[in-house]
Amino acid sequence: MDTVKARIQGNATVVTIPKSFNVKPGTEYRFTKGKGGVLTLTPAKRVPSSIEELFKDWHGEYRIPDDLKEWQNVKPEGEELW
Repeated sequence: MDTVKARIQGNATVVTIPKSFNVKPGTEYRFTKGKGGVLTLTPAKRVPSSIEELFKDWHGEYRIPDDLKEWQNVKPEGEELW
């Protein structure tokens, strides 16, 4: 178990995370304080800002689900987005 010390940095109290924990820099966390002063960090789920960001780590092949294949070649008839 590693022991760290809280310190002041600007207007914040900072606690460092030991490198041995392999936390990627830039990772965002939700921070809560519980009973007895227990501090808990939980990885925050961030909403991607673009479709590219959403699929940046996906390298699979896109396959159209069977129930949507019949729509593949349908042309718009009204004011649908195309």
